[in-house]
Amino acid sequence: MLKKEAKKHQAARDAHGITAQGNGLHTITLHSLALVAVTLAGVVAFLLMVRQPMMEREIVSRVTGGFAEQRAQAIAGTLASLRERAIRASRGALVSQALAEGSIAAITDAEAYLREAFPEAVSLRLLPLSEMGTAEQSSSGLGLRNHIEIDLVRRASNGEQAGPEAYQVDDQWLISIAVSGAQSRAAEADRQAVLLLTLSQSFFDAALAIGDGRQGELAIEQRYVGARSNNSTVIAGSQPTGQDTARGPIAGTSWTLLFTPSTSLLEDLRSGVSAPLASLGLLGLAGIAALLLVMLRYPTLLRAEVARTVSAAEHRTPFTLRAPELLPLARELRKLTLRRARLDAAGSVPRVAPAITSGDTPRSAPVTSVSGPATSLPGHIFRAYDIRGLAEQELDDETVYRIGAAIGTLAGSMDEQTLVLGYDGRASSGRIKAALEKALLQSGRDVIDIGLVPTPLMYFATHHTNTPSGVMVTGSHNPADYNGLKIVLQKQTLAEGSIEKIRSLALSGKFSRGNGHMIQQDIIPDYLDEVIGDIAIAMPLKVVIDAGNGATGHIAPMLFEELGCEVVPLYCEVDGRFPNHPPDTGNEENLRDLAAAVTRESADFGIAFDGDGDRVAAVTGTGRIVRADSLLMLFAQDVVARNPGADVVYDVKCSNHLGQLITRLGGRGVLWKTGHALMKQKMVETNAILGGEFSGHLFFADRWFGFDDGMYAAGRLAEILSGGDGTLDELVSALPSASSTPEFILPVDEEKKFALVDHFREQARFPHGRVNDLDGVRVDFSHGWGLLRASNTSAALTARFEGNDDSALEDVMSVFREQLGIVHPDLEINF
Repeated sequence: MLKKEAKKHQAARDAHGITAQGNGLHTITLHSLALVAVTLAGVVAFLLMVRQPMMEREIVSRVTGGFAEQRAQAIAGTLASLRERAIRASRGALVSQALAEGSIAAITDAEAYLREAFPEAVSLRLLPLSEMGTAEQSSSGLGLRNHIEIDLVRRASNGEQAGPEAYQVDDQWLISIAVSGAQSRAAEADRQAVLLLTLSQSFFDAALAIGDGRQGELAIEQRYVGARSNNSTVIAGSQPTGQDTARGPIAGTSWTLLFTPSTSLLEDLRSGVSAPLASLGLLGLAGIAALLLVMLRYPTLLRAEVARTVSAAEHRTPFTLRAPELLPLARELRKLTLRRARLDAAGSVPRVAPAITSGDTPRSAPVTSVSGPATSLPGHIFRAYDIRGLAEQELDDETVYRIGAAIGTLAGSMDEQTLVLGYDGRASSGRIKAALEKALLQSGRDVIDIGLVPTPLMYFATHHTNTPSGVMVTGSHNPADYNGLKIVLQKQTLAEGSIEKIRSLALSGKFSRGNGHMIQQDIIPDYLDEVIGDIAIAMPLKVVIDAGNGATGHIAPMLFEELGCEVVPLYCEVDGRFPNHPPDTGNEENLRDLAAAVTRESADFGIAFDGDGDRVAAVTGTGRIVRADSLLMLFAQDVVARNPGADVVYDVKCSNHLGQLITRLGGRGVLWKTGHALMKQKMVETNAILGGEFSGHLFFADRWFGFDDGMYAAGRLAEILSGGDGTLDELVSALPSASSTPEFILPVDEEKKFALVDHFREQARFPHGRVNDLDGVRVDFSHGWGLLRASNTSAALTARFEGNDDSALEDVMSVFREQLGIVHPDLEINF
């Protein structure tokens, strides 16, 4: 029964193949405890065996040495005072008079007087010196006691410092000091005397008294210097027996004071050293106790935090973890939960569409090589900053091969050996990519094929890899029957003169030759990692993504799920026929489905990408379309505020309020020509950190690489919204605004569009406005502005207008309508 029960529990534990073995926290804690214990034991051993004895010796030496030096200085001061008194006494008037008389009686009287002045002395003798400089007999009739006193008198008579010297007489220690006395000038000679003062053993007793003696014992040692040896002996106190005896020289003598500390004093001193050691032991025990507490309490906290993480995974509300180690798990769990919710709602697993070829479109025979001058090559497909035309009529295989060979030749002349090659999901892109790849290889260039990707991933590859050049096969936002090429050489998108150089090479047929190599590389994971590592979403958002069946369809939903958002995909199946709406986000009619989905799903906001993903459009939670210049204002508030003085580049189609806002934020607005390649060149020239076009191209050099990337720009918008400063509706409503129009498209012949604008610039009259011909004709009035320019990407003129209010807007538009009617009466005006 017990075995069955145990197996049942084991099966429950092994459910879903997830088991636990051991306890990592306990293991780490035990290892930490062992490390602490070993370290503590080593420290204690070092302190006990090395540091503590050394510290004890240091403190004993410092205390005893200081005491010995202090007492030695006191004894030296007493002796110096005694000597000074003797000198003054021996040089008094009485001694001088006695010397002058020269009688024994006079000397005896002088001695008696001096003894009264030195009651501490056991004897005092005044010794007149003979003419030979030797002492005469004293009044007592006794000579000097020993050779020590003789030597003292001799030294004193020679003017040297004599004494003190200690010596024994009848087992008693005496101390003698000799000083040179007064002089008297007799008729026949000078008379001089030496005063010899002798002290008893009691002097030592007073000098060595230290209270009750519990501190230790004092002794005085005298040094004898002989011809062959240097000996010493204790002349007062007991012979020291301990190794801790301290020595203090007594100045002006041959004596040394010896201090031997008592046992109790040594114990008191050493206890002051052992106290910190005890504290360290307690600290070590406290550390061990703390680790044990962590081992006991942290699992409880961890279980609670895991429960909160699981509970909050399916909710979009923010929450804060007390265990930051769980943060990656919490974020990943929320991503998976949000992704599961999306899949459950969709009822299927998302798939990445395979590369779409021209299976439904007739294609020409494969081109092997092309040489010689071209018989025909449509000039209008070579546009201001890319190559673009009707895929089957104007971009046949021979034309594409010539263009590819020209790109390879130009790249080779710039020492660029390898090019990145990507293509979008249009029906013609597979064919064009194949012809282009063959041309590049046969021109001697190597190719890195990154497959079906949005244009920003080709740009990213030229920055992320060691290959700074690349070509993207894409028709961008144009209808399905169009296609084209965007070209990057040495990280610079080609424009104007470089595009014309490619056309000249393609026409000439003078191509380089070689045998390049092709490899395939999946750049998508690196791109996702880079964006996810840069953008931080503070609070999960619900976002509708309209890929318009373009090349972002298999990447953008994945990216925003990885960022922690709940994604509602709309038209995210890659289909180059664009069955739901055209891939042009600049046309607000193409955003109606997105606006409806956002309101239907109660999403925070919606984003739409054009066919190749380098443009972005946004819709608020109420379905309000946010124009690109308003988006650029939001980004400027974020970027310029953190980078005062920064440049922001924007095109001639943007609102006047954008430049004014940038100035108020402390930045510098730079008005420039429309065109993604032209904008990127201007950003490099001005070192700008942000740029944007009204068409939806947005450029971040702040934390990013400076190229136009709709998905990255959408991520930066989500980052701003997740910061909690308000909804997108609220943020846009707070921006300065004016009455303005979307961009109007006026179809015209491709060959005539630039001439029409030139003629309008020359003939139109705006007496109340200031004309700016930077790009087309922009006229600024006191109450608004209007713009007419030739499209660089399609056979059309484009127009846009802004006024301080609706009345001013209508006035500006009427002025343009009137002048267009005069200059181009045949032009169909749709505004």
